Amino acid sequence: MNNLLDSQVSLVTGGGGGIGAAISMTLAMAGAKVAVVDRDQVGADATVGAILEAGGVASSFVGDIATSSERIEIYNRAKGALGEIDILVNNAADHGSRLSFLEIEIDEWERILATNLGATWHFSQLVARSMIERQGGAIVNLGAIQASLPVATYVSYVATKGGIISLTKALAVELSPHGIRVNSISPGAIATPSTQSALSNIGTTEKAPTLLGRMGSSRDIANGVLFLVSPASSFITGENLVVDGGRSLSRDPDPFSSFGSRT
Repeated sequence: MNNLLDSQVSLVTGGGGGIGAAISMTLAMAGAKVAVVDRDQVGADATVGAILEAGGVASSFVGDIATSSERIEIYNRAKGALGEIDILVNNAADHGSRLSFLEIEIDEWERILATNLGATWHFSQLVARSMIERQGGAIVNLGAIQASLPVATYVSYVATKGGIISLTKALAVELSPHGIRVNSISPGAIATPSTQSALSNIGTTEKAPTLLGRMGSSRDIANGVLFLVSPASSFITGENLVVDGGRSLSRDPDPFSSFGSRT
């Protein structure tokens, strides 16, 4: 562990697995106290257990962030247990079913909108009020390269990620006079369990469509988040950091691009 974040309190949504778990661990190892938020109790507790075993400080907070009442409850519980939030990482996201635009039901659209964009807006508002009082803080929102390089059958997810990147810029403009920095980070091809499972389902054996010829890791994204919340990025706000191994410049086809609809 090091003292880069010097006992600051961080809240990470979707911290029970994948990228969120890596972010939670990385912030904890930099000295932050971490509120691990997830709808999966087992996953959240596993992340917290790993942090505690490594000598860090963390607590789990379980709830459905698609609902405003549970967001408020999670925030209040986290603040009560660990203190005022200095760092917010809006990582949780619902990808939804892989369906064509014409097949998506309104209930699914609204759920994904609430979980991805709604929760990002709401948690940012909740923490910003106390950050303004203390004249400082850092917020990092998880975008995605699909916001600019969309793949068919992910319309709802893509729309929310585009909204999150725009929201990030708007919040940076509004909150910067209070010493609060707001940035986003957009992962590309990352070898999370869900991505690996999806690739296995479609039977692809192709190399990752990145310039570097490999998939990224959750730790690659976590390191980017650590940079954006640390003093090393003290003059950066309103930016979208793309961490994709050059996927945005690659001419290789996306393995999901020809994958048909499924539930």
